[in-house]
Amino acid sequence: MYGYYEPPFSVEKEGISISVEKIGERWVYKRTLGTEEVEKIILGDGKHIIINPVEPLNTPKEITPNLLIEFEKTLLLAGGEKKQIYLTFPVEIGIFISDKGNKSIQLLDVMSLVRQKFTLYGEVSNGVVCKHWKSNIYSSPPSSNPLQEGVMELTLRNASSDWASISKVVFSAYGMKLYYDGDVFMKGRMDILNRNTAETGFELQHISGELRNHPLKDRKSRKEAFGVYSLRKLGFVPLKFYMGWGF
Repeated sequence: MYGYYEPPFSVEKEGISISVEKIGERWVYKRTLGTEEVEKIILGDGKHIIINPVEPLNTPKEITPNLLIEFEKTLLLAGGEKKQIYLTFPVEIGIFISDKGNKSIQLLDVMSLVRQKFTLYGEVSNGVVCKHWKSNIYSSPPSSNPLQEGVMELTLRNASSDWASISKVVFSAYGMKLYYDGDVFMKGRMDILNRNTAETGFELQHISGELRNHPLKDRKSRKEAFGVYSLRKLGFVPLKFYMGWGF
């Protein structure tokens, strides 16, 4: 389902139906998912539609920019160690409208096929609300349904001299960058600063070079997804998340 589409077109997969057709002098966008139906009018020719995975923080409405991934089993990392693990994370499906050169891109619609659950990270009085997801820990990239889940390569660095007990990791959507080709991929990091604090962020990739040699498979055709958060013209926003209430 992911990719570029030239109107008129119609595509269906896993209960999702998306179409753009010309009625009179205008284009009409229609999308159905279960009992939910969305219809919008597009005025203007020479546009194309982009369907790609986006940050999992836009449905059922924008409540928080923070994603908390809870581990199925607690992980212990020795002091001074650097290790890589793989996790799954939820994805949402974004539909964008763009001109031919992708100079002007507008979010048209966003939807999700996964459950919606939220949790609180930190104390009740001053903690932060997060979208919640639970993942196993993998030593190699797991298979996943790209319309529901992505695979994250997470680099763990323990800068302290103590063992770190890790049961969760929190990320900010600002800085998330997704890539897709038969699956969805993202590369993150978690730096353990001491027994109770850590900093998380993302490592941006280029299509040439490292991603092409990633173990998931040959990435010569991998595409960089347009994100909902990356389209916003905001002032300074933190691209990292500081975990000050433990992990």
